[in-house]
Order: sequence, then C-alpha cells, then structure tokens
Amino acid sequence: MSAARIFTPENRLARFLDVLGGTATDELIASAEQRVDAMSEGIREFVAAKLLLILPFADQDDDVLFAECRTLADTATQIAEVAAAGKLNTVGEIALGISAMVNGLLTVGAWHSEALRIHIRALGLAAQAKTPLAGNDDPIVEHLRQMRRTIGLRD
Repeated sequence: MSAARIFTPENRLARFLDVLGGTATDELIASAEQRVDAMSEGIREFVAAKLLLILPFADQDDDVLFAECRTLADTATQIAEVAAAGKLNTVGEIALGISAMVNGLLTVGAWHSEALRIHIRALGLAAQAKTPLAGNDDPIVEHLRQMRRTIGLRD
C-alpha cells in the first residue's frame, strides 16, 4: 500500500488577480460585500413583491395549492436565493422550506397542505418582523424544519 499523497492544484485565479493590478483577494471580497450591501434595499423590494404572490396561497383550497404548487415553489425559490443578501435570512430559510415541501410532492408524493399553509403563514410573519432574525438560529425556522422531518421531507 502506498502512502497518501497530498495534491494542491494550481490557483488559476491568481493569474487573473495579477492582471487586475495585484488587487488583494481581501480587497475584492470587501468590494463585493459593499456592492451587495448597496443592493440590499432593491433585494428587499424584490422579496416584498414576491411575497405578495406567495402569501395568498395560505387561504387557498387544497386543489388550488396542488394545481399551483410549481408556481409557489418557483416563487419561493426566487426569494430563498436572494433573501440572505438583503439580510432577510429567516424569510429565505422559510421560503426554502416551502420549496422543499413542494419538491417532496414532486419527488416522493408527500403532500401535506396544512403544513404548507403553516409555512406560508410563517413566511408572512417573518416578513413583518421589525428586526430580521438570524435565520438558522431562529426557533421558527427550526420548528418548521423539524415539522418537515417529521412528515418525511428533507431540505
């Protein structure tokens, strides 16, 4: 048996950094973070517009929820993809949970409309919070995650 070898691949990005005038990686990251911060208000407006599309689903019949589940999941995914950049971590995590529930329907046939409505209502409550919560540390997010696990869904 031969000894384990450690292979360190060439950092191909280093060549491009040199072309940029030797800008340090830390500076590029800081600059990117500043640009994302500058977009946060626009991101919050985008999320608010998408929430207006999702929240009415909480009052729909099972037939409507089932028929429109892909639209619901797509809109929730759009929120989940950008919410953290707008400092809306809890909203993003709950939206991700909605997507996981619809995905559970499409992949394993698990459909729990009441649990889905709970997620949608929790999304509305989280969006109204004056102070954004931390997302993963939020007890609401954790309880919803546990609910999904209990009914056999994985994120």
